[in-house]
Amino acid sequence: QNLLMENKTGKYFKYAIGEIILVVIGILIALQINNWNENKKQREFELKMLTEIQSALESDIDYFHRLEIRLQKLDSSANKFIRLVHEKATFNDTLYKNGRSRWYDLRTGINLQFNPGPYEALKSSGIDKVSNNNLRNSLVDFYDFRFPTYIAFINYYDKRYDKDVATLTSFLGKPYTESVNGEIKVYSKFPENLLEQTEFLLLLTRLKSRASNSINIIDKSIELMAELKDEINAEITK
Repeated sequence: QNLLMENKTGKYFKYAIGEIILVVIGILIALQINNWNENKKQREFELKMLTEIQSALESDIDYFHRLEIRLQKLDSSANKFIRLVHEKATFNDTLYKNGRSRWYDLRTGINLQFNPGPYEALKSSGIDKVSNNNLRNSLVDFYDFRFPTYIAFINYYDKRYDKDVATLTSFLGKPYTESVNGEIKVYSKFPENLLEQTEFLLLLTRLKSRASNSINIIDKSIELMAELKDEINAEITK
């Protein structure tokens, strides 16, 4: 009878162990599935945010190219008038009327804009959600360090814009009226000795410096944005 009881106890014990093992296996499988689902969700979120950052970079690159074109016009016009000053040319109405667009280009400024929104959204949710360590470091380096420095430089070079435009306008003489195709228009002339005035040459020098320095920084910004965009694309498409 004791032997029979021992056999029954052994069977129950083995059965209990088996049940426990099955429960543990079930729990482990459930945890694995849950982890897989969480990882999948995190990866989907990561790719979504990286895609938005990539799209923002594409728009910023396009906008910075347009800024560069504007600044190139300013640089070209400043060079044109510096050359005239060097050649001791005499300013006259013909020079003004034939090159009027260049005078307008001397008034060129830029409206600096960029879109850090997608990056800031990713950072607020946790930059560690970017699984690629190199890409994560590149994002932080660009948006939190290098790009803000470049933006600060561009703003620094452009801060004299209003004063320079006011100086350019100050050279104009008194306004006068002129009939153009039956329509009365109001104009102002620049003085004939404009190209001889030291202040005008100094203005041209400042304008050229602002344009060339800003172009250099914008070129570098475009290069960095393109590199980061390619790095993001490699992560998205792998």
